[in-house]
Amino acid sequence: MKSLVKNSLNLFVVGLGCCKQEIFATAGPTYDISRFGVNFVNIPEDADVLVIQGFYNSIAEERLLDYYSCIREPKWVIAVGKCIVEGSILFTGYKLIERIAPDINIDFFVPGCPPRPEAFIYSILRLKDLQ
Repeated sequence: MKSLVKNSLNLFVVGLGCCKQEIFATAGPTYDISRFGVNFVNIPEDADVLVIQGFYNSIAEERLLDYYSCIREPKWVIAVGKCIVEGSILFTGYKLIERIAPDINIDFFVPGCPPRPEAFIYSILRLKDLQ
């Protein structure tokens, strides 16, 4: 497994879906994920962790692969929500995990539809425990 030698993590969140609200809720005063040294960034070049959530079409899938290639090593990927693994409730035939598996290695899965902010924070803390 990749070694984490940083005190802080920068997260880049991609995807279209309802999980994004639960992820960004962790930055608010109730959860305050920044107390663990976790920040959200707006460009993939500044990120350490790619957070994949929601549903994708073919154009968004290409962008996801571009974002992944822009993140410097070492990099990690967290897949959040049911849509990534089992497909969207609106379109169950499209499973992103199967399509990106050859190109992107996912380090953590956060289950739920959408998962609670506590579950997302737990995955980040587990990632930080890898040091």
